[in-house]
Amino acid sequence: MSDWGRVDNTVKPIAEARSPLIRQLYDYWHGKCCGRSMPARADIDPLDIPILLPYLILVDVLPPDGRLKVRLMGTWIVNMFGHDYTGRFLDEVDLGEARGEILREYAEAAALARPVCSDHWYRSLGDQLYDIERLILPLSTDGTTVSMLLIILEFTERRPRPRATI
Repeated sequence: MSDWGRVDNTVKPIAEARSPLIRQLYDYWHGKCCGRSMPARADIDPLDIPILLPYLILVDVLPPDGRLKVRLMGTWIVNMFGHDYTGRFLDEVDLGEARGEILREYAEAAALARPVCSDHWYRSLGDQLYDIERLILPLSTDGTTVSMLLIILEFTERRPRPRATI
């Protein structure tokens, strides 16, 4: 079974993002705002960001309660998790012990209509540990209510510490 974990002080300012992919998506998203608090899904053209597509997740925020449903998952994300959660509600997906924190961050981005950047760790089915840096970006069809979330995940493999020799 795979496992998620929380890193202390998980939410951070976007300016502290280490991943160039995260910074690239944020800059693209911000450029599409055009004076609005968030762009619409129609403003996001996959042809503009082909290198990012494997790392993206698109989530519908469904009225009336804001329930989150995965619309699509990039191929790299599916490969890393070993599952394609397209069509599933996030509250039905096994997110391990970090479940509450992850759902809270998605809900925060949706409710406050603002980006959320955070760090987590993940243990794969093969027992490999990864640090995950995530950016959640809101999208809106009416300019006010968040209707979708655009998410990018960057995985960094944790290298085992060298063993001391005596």
